[in-house]
Amino acid sequence: MLNMKNIFPVLFLIINVSLHGQVICFICKEVTSTSALHRLKQYLFCDYDRDIIPEEKNATKIDFGLSIQHYNVDEYSHTVDFHVLLKLMWKQNHLTWKSSEFDSINSIRVKSYEIWVPDIVMHSVTSVGIDFEMPPVECIVFNSGTVLCVPFTTYTPVCEFDHTWWPYGILNCTIHIASWSHGSNEIKLNSLDTEQILDDMYNNNTEWEIVHMSHSERTIDSKFGSGFTSDLLSYNILLRRHYSMNSTTYVTLTIVLMTMTLMTLWLEPSSTERMIIANLNFILHLFCLLDVQWRIPFNGIQIPNLMVFYEKSLALAAFSLMLTSILRYLQELHVDAPTWISSVTESVLKSKVGQVFLITILDSKVSARIEMNEDDNTSLVSLDRKQYTWRYTSVLIGWSAFLCISFVYIIMLIIFIPRNIYES
Repeated sequence: MLNMKNIFPVLFLIINVSLHGQVICFICKEVTSTSALHRLKQYLFCDYDRDIIPEEKNATKIDFGLSIQHYNVDEYSHTVDFHVLLKLMWKQNHLTWKSSEFDSINSIRVKSYEIWVPDIVMHSVTSVGIDFEMPPVECIVFNSGTVLCVPFTTYTPVCEFDHTWWPYGILNCTIHIASWSHGSNEIKLNSLDTEQILDDMYNNNTEWEIVHMSHSERTIDSKFGSGFTSDLLSYNILLRRHYSMNSTTYVTLTIVLMTMTLMTLWLEPSSTERMIIANLNFILHLFCLLDVQWRIPFNGIQIPNLMVFYEKSLALAAFSLMLTSILRYLQELHVDAPTWISSVTESVLKSKVGQVFLITILDSKVSARIEMNEDDNTSLVSLDRKQYTWRYTSVLIGWSAFLCISFVYIIMLIIFIPRNIYES
């Protein structure tokens, strides 16, 4: 017959398993293994509860640091995937032992899901979900109770992107780190040295580079409210785009567009070449605008200066095309020009400025007669047939437009040409 003292624990165990589906260990078995590591783990984890915070009376100090290993920039969503190594250190008084009692073992390795780990997560705005659990990783527990975990994870904050000088650009990202459910009275966050993070950073991104990184610590009101506060670590990261072929390409295109517009105004209005270049110039402007539209993300509050340049240059190209058509029409007129047009044209042609800029492109006979009659106020009508006045007037209009648009382009290049203002 079985002893009643032996049957009772067995019955209790069966009832407990059937009701709760788990075994609750109240009393640790006496360890008889010769393995010191096995005896140590039995000693530490027999009655250990991973859901209980280490310090119940005082705040548990968590030393937190991150080391950026790699990053991917998504300009269209304004996000950056920071692949980082985290370093978390804290102390648990329950996980202490005397190394002399366990064959001089000073540290052991345990899985992160076997012990209590802080619920440190990113609090920045993100386009992806937030993982509230630390990624499974092996942690080191020292005999003093210090726990060290170095998990690998990915933070994807939404960043501020300045498109003003595209294709040059800078990204301003901020990663906010805090406990998800524990307040500042339970967890005290302490950031490790940021300079060490920059020195150890492995940067193999060919388009973007991290140019500055800083951190700050502050206490904020928790989302739970009711006077509940949390410690917050903020890491500010500035990324700058490398000088690339895109920059050279688009700067070259601005020069080409400007040259074609000015060439249109330089050529003789009646020439076929001018009309062909004017049409090609207008079409090229449209293609450049479409290309920039597809390349630049549809977000941000600042319009890229390059797009502003293309828009204004397109307006000038359209003006030169319409002006070419009008001037061609004027040169084909065979009716008498109004007297006021003839007078204005004659005054300009007889001026010093008019002779310098226009004398070489007018009819040679008319040019000679203008020079001989420099002090004579005889109208241009008396020099040649009235229908020629339209030709000279169109030339004056064309040159005036050339000079004005040249000046406008100089101002546009100074203001809107893409340049790397983020070099410093």
